[in-house]
Amino acid sequence: MKGWLQKFTPLGLINCFSHKPKAILTSFIFHHPAKNLINIGVLGTKGKTTTAYLMAEILNQAGLKTALISTAALKIGDKEQMNPYKMTTPSPQPLNLFIKKAKENGCQALVLEISSHAIKQSRVWGIPFKILVVTNLVPDHLEYHKNSKDYLKTHLNFLKKNKKAVIVFNQDDKCSEEIKNQFPKALPFSLNSHLREKLKTIKTQLLGDFNISNMLAAITAIQALNINFSVIKQVLENIRTIPGRMEFIENKLGYQIIVDYAHSPFSLIKVFQAIQSLKRGKIITVFGACGERDRNQRPMMGKILDQYSDYIIVTNDDPYSEDSEQIAQDLIKGIYSQDKVIKILDRKTAIQKALQIAQINDWVLILGKGAEQWQIFKDKKIPWDDRQIVKQILIDFQK
Repeated sequence: MKGWLQKFTPLGLINCFSHKPKAILTSFIFHHPAKNLINIGVLGTKGKTTTAYLMAEILNQAGLKTALISTAALKIGDKEQMNPYKMTTPSPQPLNLFIKKAKENGCQALVLEISSHAIKQSRVWGIPFKILVVTNLVPDHLEYHKNSKDYLKTHLNFLKKNKKAVIVFNQDDKCSEEIKNQFPKALPFSLNSHLREKLKTIKTQLLGDFNISNMLAAITAIQALNINFSVIKQVLENIRTIPGRMEFIENKLGYQIIVDYAHSPFSLIKVFQAIQSLKRGKIITVFGACGERDRNQRPMMGKILDQYSDYIIVTNDDPYSEDSEQIAQDLIKGIYSQDKVIKILDRKTAIQKALQIAQINDWVLILGKGAEQWQIFKDKKIPWDDRQIVKQILIDFQK
């Protein structure tokens, strides 16, 4: 009955008369736990997780015990767990409960990823943000938003509602003029800036221009809190990886194995571009499009996989209620070189196949799920972690 109502009731009404009242009530029940914390929100299409993770690490290093809520991980100080919710921003009840627990454990700051769904559904109602970081605004989740204009408007309206927040935005993004015009005091970051030159003095292990942009976003926001640059430099030089974000899996086979969350045309291109100057062998990509998402993007992603990969192993991501075979065929439509394609819908078997055909110096890219902890089908939800699956297969290979 609930699903039927959601299907035929306009989203605006659901958000206004269901999601928002629940969020308000929950905040009151938990006595507004985010009050008196230094709250930093990270919104935008891509780069939220890395930017948020870096800021939390820097704040902790600076002596401010910090809680982190991100797509990949939840942290209270240095205690970390993977995100079990399968949501970037949890629903109000687990969100407020986590913040309450963080505050009781002595946290002084909160860094929170904010998805466009969370904005629409008022999940972060009652959190007084000190800083809001906009990584970029590439139209996304158009299966949920009416169109790209609605996606942009959703984010701009959220910024307007948080009048006291310092806004940090990406000057290299196409939507930067819109933000700059509406928020003249907003702080920009850019790949073409003095700060970028300063960043060159930092020896970081994070790959790609997109990660440089994420670092610039984090630095700009943190410097608004008057944190010394030496602290920032120390963290950026010591951090090796972000969970499920261009995460290298160590092995003794001579392969370069990466697990990454890339699941859109934009993010796929960024991953492939990041390794172009480093690659020596073949690129073997394991990828499956997510169900209940914009179908028009699937052939586009297939085309990108074809352009950059030597082998493409098409598999499942989270099909949800959709037919796995149809999702795979939508993706394969965009692949011109069909001789590159190996279709194995069972994701573990697909990963195993990629590792079997790899040779020394080859790159095995396992894309789409990153550090997600579940795989969801129409009739079941199973525990999952691409990184742990890879490690177990590698152990089996070495027996």
